[in-house]
Amino acid sequence: MRRLIFLTLCLFAATVAFAQKKPPAPAAPAGPGPKSQAEVQAVNAAIQAQTADDRIKAVDDLITKFPNTDFKSFALMMEAESWQVKGDSVKTIVFGEQALQADPKNFDADNLLATVLASTTRDTDLDKDDKLTRADKYAHDSLDVLSTGVRPFTTPEATWPKVKADAQSQAWQALGMVAIVRKKSDEAIADFQKGIDANASPLLMVRVGRVLLAQNKNDEAISWYDKALASPNLPAQVKSIAEADKARAVAAKGSK
Repeated sequence: MRRLIFLTLCLFAATVAFAQKKPPAPAAPAGPGPKSQAEVQAVNAAIQAQTADDRIKAVDDLITKFPNTDFKSFALMMEAESWQVKGDSVKTIVFGEQALQADPKNFDADNLLATVLASTTRDTDLDKDDKLTRADKYAHDSLDVLSTGVRPFTTPEATWPKVKADAQSQAWQALGMVAIVRKKSDEAIADFQKGIDANASPLLMVRVGRVLLAQNKNDEAISWYDKALASPNLPAQVKSIAEADKARAVAAKGSK
């Protein structure tokens, strides 16, 4: 969201700059960014779309009109996220992969693909091993890209440390989810812990608690739920899950 706000402001500035230019038009600006006022407007339309359907349409319009736009991977990632909001994991994966084709260093796309594959894989899936292997690779690809420290042009320097930490945390979360499906509980806890070290996410704390709860380690689980509930700016949904899970752990502990 911060990147979307930043891009909106930058593109607004670009609109003003283009409007102030006088003919003959100068050469296209060097480096990544919009190359015309029409492109600025098309990118802004995608960023400012209020619904998933509107964003999908705006991204499709952008890619059709400006197939070589520097925002192609970023826009395709927005479309993938929009399909995720609509609950269509197949199209989420399709557009996430297209985002990576446009920019192999798009760590957001890597994380999205890793998370979707890990969260939709079941023990009964005939392609279970293939899907988990792909999820594992995407997550590690994300961590490899982030380890270079190269900041995407769509991310402002001021917010890059936070964006990077959050992306690293998401990659470790995906790896933990893969480990859970593979029934490697200790590995899952270790991965979630690395995610928490990168960015103290209360959701990951809840995930650690759930793994411990499944192992009947109720006291340890309760401790993690308490950490999650003590997190600042705790999202209401995560708070509800943590409270419900903690109640289960307390009940399980009392029944022994």
